[in-house]
Amino acid sequence: MLSGCESLERAGPLNSARALWAGPRALPWAMLMIGCAIGIIAPEITKRFAAWPFVLALLIFGMPHGAADWVVQARLGGEKIFTRQLVGFADYLGLMLACSLFLVWQPGVFALFFLGLTIFHFGMADATALRVDADGCFVRWSFVLGRGLLLLATVFAISPEAAWAPFAQIAEAFAWKHETMWMPDLMHLQKLSWLGVIAGAGFALAGAIARWRCGRARKAGLDLIEHALVAMLAVFADPLFAVGMFFLGVHAYRHTRRLACTRLVIEPPPAPAGFVRRLVRVHGISLPLMVPTVLCLIPICWLLGPFNAYTLAVAGIVFYMITTLPHHLLGLRLPRPDLAPIL
Repeated sequence: MLSGCESLERAGPLNSARALWAGPRALPWAMLMIGCAIGIIAPEITKRFAAWPFVLALLIFGMPHGAADWVVQARLGGEKIFTRQLVGFADYLGLMLACSLFLVWQPGVFALFFLGLTIFHFGMADATALRVDADGCFVRWSFVLGRGLLLLATVFAISPEAAWAPFAQIAEAFAWKHETMWMPDLMHLQKLSWLGVIAGAGFALAGAIARWRCGRARKAGLDLIEHALVAMLAVFADPLFAVGMFFLGVHAYRHTRRLACTRLVIEPPPAPAGFVRRLVRVHGISLPLMVPTVLCLIPICWLLGPFNAYTLAVAGIVFYMITTLPHHLLGLRLPRPDLAPIL
C-alpha cells in the first residue's frame, strides 16, 4: 500500500502505470481538453449545451462532493449520534443562513463576494491536489491566484453579459427589494476582469518559475500547461459551459478523489481496495445531505422560472453560492490523504 494519495511518483513503475489514470491530472486534463476542443471547433455546441456540465454535476462529483460535508464534519469531530452530529453541524448551517440572507438582501454584492471566494476555493483545492503546497508559500499563493483568476476573470473579460446572466436571473428571482439592490456595471466589471486576467497570467508564470527554481521543473511545466488549458477553455467556450466543465471535471473530481483517499472520511467500514469503489462510497456518504438538497432545489427552480436544464443549472449555482463558504472552511480542516488511488 502506498502511504499517500498524492505521491504516485514514489510507487514502482508497474503501480505507477496502473494508477496513472487515477492521478490528480488525468481526468481533469481530459475534461479540459474536451472542453477546449469543442469550444474551438464548434463553439455553438458549448452555447447549446452550456448548462449540462452543471446538471451532470448535481449527481456526479459536483453536488456530492459538497453534500459529503455532513459525514466529513461528523467524522472529523468523532460524533456518531445524530443529535450530536446536528449540534456539530450548527456552525455550517448558520453560515448557510447568513449567506442566504446576504443573497436576498444584496444579490449583486453577494455574487461578487461568491466569485472572489471561488477564485480562492478553486485555486486552493488544485494547489492541494497537485501538492503545490509543499513548495513554499509564494509558490502556493501564486498558483492559487493564477488558477482562479485565469478561469473566472477570463470568462467575464471575454463574455461579461453571458457570464453574469445566471447571477442576473438569481437577483431577479431572489432580491427582497429590487429598487434598493445594487448590481455591477458590466462594462466596469469587464475592465476589472481584464486586469484579473493579466494578474492571473502573471501569478501563474511567477509560481511556475519559483517551482522550477525549487527543483520541480517537470511539475512547473505541467502546471503551466494546465493553466493554459483552463484559460483556453474560458476563452473559447460559453462561460457557463467553461465553468461547469472545470467544476465537474477538475475541482469536484479532485475533492472527491481527496475524500476517497482519506481513511478518516470513508471508514468505517474498511475502505475498499479499488479506487472506483471508494469514489462510489464518497457519493454514498453524501446521501444524508443530498436528499434535503434535492428537496431545496425544487422551490429554487420554481422561483427561477420554467423548468429546463438551464434553470436546473442556475438552481445549483444558487445552492453553491449559499454553501461555498462553510464548505471551504470545512475543507481547510481535512487531514492529508493516507490511501493510494490504486492498492
